[in-house]
Amino acid sequence: MNKKYLLATACNEKYEEFLVNHWFKSLKENVKLDEIDVLIIDYGLSENIAKELSSHGVILKRAEHIDGLINNTRFIEISEFLKSHPEYEQVIVADSGDIIFQSDFSEVFEISHDKIKAVVEEISPSIDIIINEKNISNYKEMKQLLSNKRLINVGFVVYPSKVFIEITSEMIKHSKDLYIWGIDTVFPNYYAYKHNFYQLHPKYNFIPTTTQKKYKVKNGKFYLVENGKVELIPVVHNAGRHKLFRPILNFGYGESYNIPRPLAIFALRTFYQVLSLFKSKR
Repeated sequence: MNKKYLLATACNEKYEEFLVNHWFKSLKENVKLDEIDVLIIDYGLSENIAKELSSHGVILKRAEHIDGLINNTRFIEISEFLKSHPEYEQVIVADSGDIIFQSDFSEVFEISHDKIKAVVEEISPSIDIIINEKNISNYKEMKQLLSNKRLINVGFVVYPSKVFIEITSEMIKHSKDLYIWGIDTVFPNYYAYKHNFYQLHPKYNFIPTTTQKKYKVKNGKFYLVENGKVELIPVVHNAGRHKLFRPILNFGYGESYNIPRPLAIFALRTFYQVLSLFKSKR
């Protein structure tokens, strides 16, 4: 029996243009999808967009859990899908509104099948600063384990399917409010550090703001400059909770996109470094 993998994301009508014309277009053009199915949790996509995606073989699952932030409730939706489709050995859960794919990443499935595989932010405040006692019932245990740990960015993470289901179960059990930002970050980080994980090279979730790697942008494409070699970066993530904090202007897939904001990147890196220094002296 051939191995089957899943790439899962979630989206609503607000971000559907980016989903189709940048996220999905770049995926189809650059990634080997022979063994990978694409699942999109539909939080209100327009009818035309849904039809277009379906015509390309995308699996659409209409969201049923809407009481909470999409970032959080998508875990429940994807978990339920995996429970009813045990043929998927591993699942990548990725953001949909701020990621493009420039080259194939399918080799990540062949590494450490039984572990979470993810990128740790190179410049990052300690993850435990986003854990709130009011919102998480196992707060003390989490805070103790994650103290002084660097953040695993959850914008692109590879999970063994059974592990993802376990994480979601813990999230449901211990989260007091799924409308709180950061829940989807805290629980995967907690599980990964508790049970060990495989740290991927930053190119598999490349974040201009937090990387210490040298890179350049040419004709709308991001290149890693490392050890005298120039390499097209597989997964580029224009991370930032708000537009103001995103390091790339006009982010997208194509020659006319992607303008770095050096001052914004410098300011955000400095802010994260100050936070880390402050935390280490407490």
